[in-house]
Amino acid sequence: MRLLILLGLIYTSLWSSRLDDEIRFNIGNESTKIKSLYAMNGNRPLWVGHAKNFNQFLEILHNPYFNYKNKLFKQDTIDQYSYLLHNDMNPDDNVQDLYKLEIALTSSYIDLANFIVKSDVNWDSVRNKLHELKETKDIKANWEMVKKRVPSVSELFNAITSQDIATFYKSLTPLKKRHQFLINSLERYQNMYDVKKVRYGKDLKVGDSHPRIVNIKKRLAISGDFPYQESYNDMFGERLKSAMIQYKTRFNLEQNGVIDKVMIYYLNKPINLLIKDIITNLDKLKVFPNKFPSEVVIVNIPEFRMNYYKDSYPVLSMNAVVGRDVRPTPIFSSNMTYLVLNPTWNIPENLVRRDLIDTLEKNPDYMKEHHIHAYRGWGKNSKEIKNFTAAKLLPYREGGTIPYRFVQSPGDDNALGRVKFMFPNKYSVYLHDTDNKDLLTRRYRVYSSGCMRLHHPMEFLEALKPRLGSAAKRVDKYLASKKTKHLRFNRKLPVQTVYFTVFGRNGQTYFRKDIYGYDKFVREATPNNGLEVETFTPPPEVEKFDDSDGILF
Repeated sequence: MRLLILLGLIYTSLWSSRLDDEIRFNIGNESTKIKSLYAMNGNRPLWVGHAKNFNQFLEILHNPYFNYKNKLFKQDTIDQYSYLLHNDMNPDDNVQDLYKLEIALTSSYIDLANFIVKSDVNWDSVRNKLHELKETKDIKANWEMVKKRVPSVSELFNAITSQDIATFYKSLTPLKKRHQFLINSLERYQNMYDVKKVRYGKDLKVGDSHPRIVNIKKRLAISGDFPYQESYNDMFGERLKSAMIQYKTRFNLEQNGVIDKVMIYYLNKPINLLIKDIITNLDKLKVFPNKFPSEVVIVNIPEFRMNYYKDSYPVLSMNAVVGRDVRPTPIFSSNMTYLVLNPTWNIPENLVRRDLIDTLEKNPDYMKEHHIHAYRGWGKNSKEIKNFTAAKLLPYREGGTIPYRFVQSPGDDNALGRVKFMFPNKYSVYLHDTDNKDLLTRRYRVYSSGCMRLHHPMEFLEALKPRLGSAAKRVDKYLASKKTKHLRFNRKLPVQTVYFTVFGRNGQTYFRKDIYGYDKFVREATPNNGLEVETFTPPPEVEKFDDSDGILF
């Protein structure tokens, strides 16, 4: 970007008063916020004659950290009239054009601030699309988006008068570390030039020698998975094996020890689609809190993973099973306040209607085999119904309040396992153990009805013992008793579920499938974004969720 000679401009009282007059005469035609900004400045220029702010703002406008979509924000008008700012300009001849420049700069300044806070996504449209899923597909999709206010006139004005616009804009940026990582990833992928497609062929493994290996190494070097070299041989050695494992891990592909057609398919995925994924995830930051607590449990749904942070550092990480696409895990925040050892499971009415009726019709002994008891009503003295049959539930298959309560007894076959971690919320979801550990080793862990099952819940329980006070030393005794025990925390623990399909791990950029289609909704609610590029559809081997290989990446 060219440096302007504004620093040498002498802002004389003669033409400054002319520009002031021009502002006073025309400002009534501008937006309320623009009028208010100039009113706070006595209807005098905010940019013309103020070299530091002018040059700083133009640099910011071209900085992807702030303007990661390279939006225009009146840059055409600014470029059209910036030539006027030089030492020999004649203010008498150019006051009207200087006014246009002033207003374009102020409008751009406000628009960029709003973009940093909200992006250009129509979030109401995204909410409507989520709501429509209930009507069209009977899917309850809940995403508690954080609504943020745009900067006030006073905040905008103070940033100008302090001559530190960059610091002001940075203060508006949400989740700064995650934002910075995504910006770095965006720049890296935008600078991937000359990405040639890799030819398909036979599967390749360690020890193979084949001309295709040369191009595979070149492609992996471009994405940073293989070391860059001046030349590459055609041997499949240990270094290429490590690069293959890393690449497959980044894209959640099957670790089968070979470079197969699925991996080649992903290597040939257009870079512009990966760029769009990164941009969509930058947009999504806008509807999460600007900062997560330093101690927090975060479940990233598309990653199928739970992370426990202390002092903003992950101290525990494990696989998690999340809700199926037709029963998605809600995106929200809450506070964990207690846990339950040897829990019973009160089967929710929607699961009784959706699952239990059909299951009992197929297997009348299912409840007995899985230690599920039926009661009439919800009172403490409600009586158990022996030999419960599906016939009693048939009138409620399509609707109506089911008058029965179904409870699974504690035990190793309990669906909640041996412990559940409770953070009260209106969705009745929580973190818990499971009796089916096999699902936690699969690549696509989308099997629950909304709750989140943990791979190593006892490790998590151990990490939470400091919150249990004196009861911590009796946990093993309580577990061995096989009796249900509630243990309250002495301080709450924030919990946040998120939906990030692009994220960082060990300095690498990871990409995950848009399992609920929410990224698609975000792109569709964005002007000129996500609708004009070639669509990439994963092959059947990648598309399916219910993979049976049991590979843990």
